[in-house]
Amino acid sequence: MCSIRPLCNKNNAHISHCANCQTVYIWHNNLLLNFTPQDFQLFYETMQQQDFYDCSVTFPDGEERIIVHSPCRDISFTFNLQEWLDMKEAMNEAILLQQVYDLIR
Repeated sequence: MCSIRPLCNKNNAHISHCANCQTVYIWHNNLLLNFTPQDFQLFYETMQQQDFYDCSVTFPDGEERIIVHSPCRDISFTFNLQEWLDMKEAMNEAILLQQVYDLIR
């Protein structure tokens, strides 16, 4: 049975994990992605390598957004600048809290 613990909440970015199976969940608006701890680390590293201003594109509504592919190539996140900053900060905090939980285990 899953025992979900929140790792971080930043506006629309919510990251949690299961204390039993270690699945990491990223919730963003109406999208939920599940990661193994290793896949979450890879996704985190991928996001850290991207720069909003180098990778953003103008969407039809005129807003600049960055597109980030999820591990499932058919699903991508799109973030405006504030959402991007929130998600990166949430992922940084989630990684740190995960490490704390790992030390406690």
